[in-house]
Amino acid sequence: MKQLITLLLLTFSSISFAQNTGLIVGKVTDKELNNEPLMFASISVKGTAIASETDFTGIFLIENLAEGDYTLVCNFIGYETKELTIRVSSMQPTEINISLAPSTISINELTALSSVAKKDDKTAVALNN
Repeated sequence: MKQLITLLLLTFSSISFAQNTGLIVGKVTDKELNNEPLMFASISVKGTAIASETDFTGIFLIENLAEGDYTLVCNFIGYETKELTIRVSSMQPTEINISLAPSTISINELTALSSVAKKDDKTAVALNN
């Protein structure tokens, strides 16, 4: 009987703990390439050490978040970094889709300098002596 009561208490406590946390599930895609998934993009919760990466299909999952507002930071090499503020609820998963655009680099002015060293005949003669 004691074992049954202990088992019931453990079951109910784990269920009640699970109800206090929320999760974020989403997909990161390329904005310019027909929403192709971006593999291994980084998604982090700003101001915390909580982070995740997308899989081969561009999908990520962040679990065990308390209810509240969070700012997600999504970045991928060669693409612009995007920040999103979202609300997490323990009652249902928060689903988001993030579309990243390639970053652009503008070069306003490019200056090329070159110099040619001319051989001085007097120097060449002096070196040969």
